[in-house]
Amino acid sequence: MQIIRFLQLMLAIPFASFAMAQDPASITSTFPDPAVPMIQLPMDFRTQRVNTQVNLKKGESVEILDVKGPGAVRSIWQLFAENLEIEVTVDGAEQPQLRVPARPFYGVMLGLKDYFINSAGIVAFPNPAPGMPGNPGYNCYMPMPFSKSCSIRLHASADQHVVTMVNWHQYPEGTPLTPFRFHAVYNIAKPAVRNDGFKMLETEGRGFVAGLFMGVIQKEHSDMVFHTGGMRILIDGETSPHAIRGHNMEDDYGFTWGFNDRQTPWTGCPWHANRGRNDQDGVFYRFFGPDPIAFHSSISFTTGCREDDTESVLYYYRSLDSKALKVVTPKRWQFTDPFPGSDTWEGFIKQEFVENAPAGDWPEIVNEGEQSKRIHTTESKYTWLSLNQLFHEMENHSVYARTSIESAEDTDSVLRLATDDWAIVWLNGEKIATLRHEKGLETTRIPIRLKRGQNELRIKNNNFMGNDRWLWAISCVVEKMQTR
Repeated sequence: MQIIRFLQLMLAIPFASFAMAQDPASITSTFPDPAVPMIQLPMDFRTQRVNTQVNLKKGESVEILDVKGPGAVRSIWQLFAENLEIEVTVDGAEQPQLRVPARPFYGVMLGLKDYFINSAGIVAFPNPAPGMPGNPGYNCYMPMPFSKSCSIRLHASADQHVVTMVNWHQYPEGTPLTPFRFHAVYNIAKPAVRNDGFKMLETEGRGFVAGLFMGVIQKEHSDMVFHTGGMRILIDGETSPHAIRGHNMEDDYGFTWGFNDRQTPWTGCPWHANRGRNDQDGVFYRFFGPDPIAFHSSISFTTGCREDDTESVLYYYRSLDSKALKVVTPKRWQFTDPFPGSDTWEGFIKQEFVENAPAGDWPEIVNEGEQSKRIHTTESKYTWLSLNQLFHEMENHSVYARTSIESAEDTDSVLRLATDDWAIVWLNGEKIATLRHEKGLETTRIPIRLKRGQNELRIKNNNFMGNDRWLWAISCVVEKMQTR
């Protein structure tokens, strides 16, 4: 019905009325973008196109769009994408919102031969006709709104012919526009690091994830390429910590028991090679039109992986001037190798020898008699300590983690702690909380008394399947005590 209404309005508005825009309703009326429904764009616009055809030498670049706003890029068509990077900068930002190799930007991963893609945001049409070049028409349908200006450049890493069409909508001056701006981030690892979590996105501010492409060439053949635990998304640690945990890789993209060569607007597998149960490669996409992943302060988006060649492009929207809320959170953490036997409450609350370790930094190995555990050191990101990053989906085990909280004075505060799953908490050697969380990640606020100087916080935390399917993470923030 919204599309029909949109067409009715377009047919009813004379072209000459564009510059005048007399009817206030015509200025403020919007419609949801078909590929990214979270983006609401104005109904009153002039359609524009910029064509480019040029030969670039290695190291040269060409601007295929340079326009002033307000407006929105609605589609990009490109004939050649080899040896090129695409760069987009809107509204005069100091840094571009993306600079990504062109073929991965259009969903062609890991140097593979071009294949047909039919997703909501990206479409590629290889030419199969006999005797014709196989170069596809690459198409991007992700809307790119801007209020002041938009520049799109192509950079050549080798001599390359460039042919493009950029279709954009020009809006009347003063047209209200969404604050969200298009971004894309590119990552590649050849090979990835097992259990380390292949990073797709880490950013702060306010926005949402719109879609992604991912490609995997299997190098490690002990199991199916899909058995990696899937996505791990840690959101808004500063303000309202919550998380999304995947199943296995193919499940996150809507498939079951591996991938099939099928495509829909929102999820699909445009390329797949199956040489056996433990020898498969694939490219897959997920666009979040019906179910976008919003963040208001920060997001860390990773996926489980093994020692396979892995590549991704993730598309997201973000308000350019938004930042993470400043909070007091420990940055440096130490934690032990896991202890087994936490499948029951009684097993979890059993005292382990590391509880007797003296205050202060732990050495590389903590010993007591014949017992010993390695100690790992890491930095938290956006208030989060991710134990999946090292231990993946280790079930029914516990770790001990320690950190320091510095205080300029003796003061009453609140420890806001989000944990998955059970937890025991000590501050300066005193047990201050025992948390039996049964429903995945839960947040608890614990009144504490900080002394002037360094305060040692220790947490015992275990992992079982639960509602968050082996999510293993801690978010820690020190808040001011509220007074009436």
